[in-house]
Amino acid sequence: MDQKLLSGQDLENNLFQENEWEANRYVARCMRVLSLVAVACWILDLLGVFIIPKIIMSISVPLFLVMALLPTLFCRYKLKWIKYAIMCCVIAGIFVLSCFISKHVIIAWTLPLILSCHYYSKKMARLVLLMSEVLFSLSIYIAMYWGEWDQLLLDAAYYSGERIITSKLLIDNTLFFVLPRALVLLGVYTVCKTIAGRTRGLLEKQARDSEEHQRISAELNVATHIQTSMLPCIFPAFPDRPEFDIYATMTPAKEVGGDFYDFFLIDDNHLAIVMADVSGKGVPAALFMMIAKSLLKSAAQSGLMPDAVLAKVNNELVENNDAEMFVTCWLGIYDFVSKKLVFANAGHNAPVVRRRGGAFEFLVFRPSFVLGEMENICYRTGEIVLNSGDEIYLYTDGVTEATNAKKQLYGNDRLLKVLNSAFLKDVSAETICRTVKADVDRFVGEAPQFDDITMLSLKLLSRDSITVVPTMDSITEVSALVEGVMEEQQIPKKIQVKMNIAVDEIFSNIIRYSKADEATVECDIRNGRIGLIFTDNGEPYNPTRKPDPDTGASADDRENGGMGIYIVKQFMDSMEYEYRGGYNILTLIKNV
Repeated sequence: MDQKLLSGQDLENNLFQENEWEANRYVARCMRVLSLVAVACWILDLLGVFIIPKIIMSISVPLFLVMALLPTLFCRYKLKWIKYAIMCCVIAGIFVLSCFISKHVIIAWTLPLILSCHYYSKKMARLVLLMSEVLFSLSIYIAMYWGEWDQLLLDAAYYSGERIITSKLLIDNTLFFVLPRALVLLGVYTVCKTIAGRTRGLLEKQARDSEEHQRISAELNVATHIQTSMLPCIFPAFPDRPEFDIYATMTPAKEVGGDFYDFFLIDDNHLAIVMADVSGKGVPAALFMMIAKSLLKSAAQSGLMPDAVLAKVNNELVENNDAEMFVTCWLGIYDFVSKKLVFANAGHNAPVVRRRGGAFEFLVFRPSFVLGEMENICYRTGEIVLNSGDEIYLYTDGVTEATNAKKQLYGNDRLLKVLNSAFLKDVSAETICRTVKADVDRFVGEAPQFDDITMLSLKLLSRDSITVVPTMDSITEVSALVEGVMEEQQIPKKIQVKMNIAVDEIFSNIIRYSKADEATVECDIRNGRIGLIFTDNGEPYNPTRKPDPDTGASADDRENGGMGIYIVKQFMDSMEYEYRGGYNILTLIKNV
């Protein structure tokens, strides 16, 4: 399977790049909040609530707002250098405020260092510290000349009504204000660097974990592909065997599952069908499943009966089964000559069988012990006769034990109800499986799938039926089938002609008017009568209700159409129509 894996370095780079963009947006949000705070303080100062000189606030706040809102503009661009521009705006904004009102915003100098933590970069933290220390110190000296003094202690000694800056004042300002606060910023930087380093380490671990997760996910995808390819998945499975229709599906609860099905011809006259469920889920169950499937197929192809197959496989699975896993399994071998299905059950769910024209019922048979738990187990066999038109449905407990959000089980009763619905009569094996799966999905709803859902449907067909896409070319195939059956049963030529006309007329109407994409024609000759059954999935139409044309009127006076159906009615002894499960079903009966 082709799946491109990112290297650990690529994943790490992607994670840090995404984090930088998110950090840019976070810093921009913080600065927008600070801009609102600055505007509120400005308004309160203008109203006289604060006593900061209005000229200072009117100069510093607008300059700060410019710097505070620029990061929002920069966030639109996903460039590597944008983070430096944003942090420069943060520092510049604090610098402007500190130059004018350093007494009140001295604590704001910790903001750039704190925000730098979100980039998880020691380099960024060092750069921010360097700029903050330099500009902070510079702002203190600038504030001595133009801003609001931050000299509460020195005011008492040196303030005399005029702002006189002496060398001693500069030295004292440096010793008592600049240096201590610079050391405080250095301490804050140490904390921020530690946070950034620790968080970066976590992000690097996340990148490694992500790489490992991606690798495991890719390997699971390959395992899923391998497991799926091990199960028969090409349908129709036996296009050259018209006497049966088989379909199966498996939907694992995880990437790989423990359920499995299998079907294969042992020889021209014997078909083996298998439905099994391995204990547990995930990779261990999938590995055990592949072993069990291979052993079952090998033993069955050697010519053993189902009970002997299960006994042999059970002993082989018990060996070296340190994981103590087990398999429930139902195995049947059908003989197309004798029409007998011989089966054995190792602790699996009872299959469901429907006789032709009847209803689905559980095949009651006491199961034996599971495979892989205890050696030298004796398994019992059962036997039933399945004729043309009969069918059998196999499944795992993932179907009947499917659970919805209310913790209710799907159950056996609901399974029988959907199988016996009118829609699932006279349909393909694939339709049966897909309909049951859809009903299970509707029942479960949004609840998670806890177990694999696996099912198999086998329908035994009469050789005297054909399913085609209704086109003008397919009329030849349908006519050939009916003619072949009548020739084989030595039907008189006169009757054969009438039946051929009926086939041509009815099937032509299906092609022209029904808009069907599937049609089945069955020819059943028994007990001195011929039965033709036409089934299509087109628009509902009952030809028996069409009024007969006025045969006494001239050709010019009669309405167009209707003569074909009328002729068919005259040729047949019975003509019945039924619309069931989305299908038109027309049955013609002719006594021989």
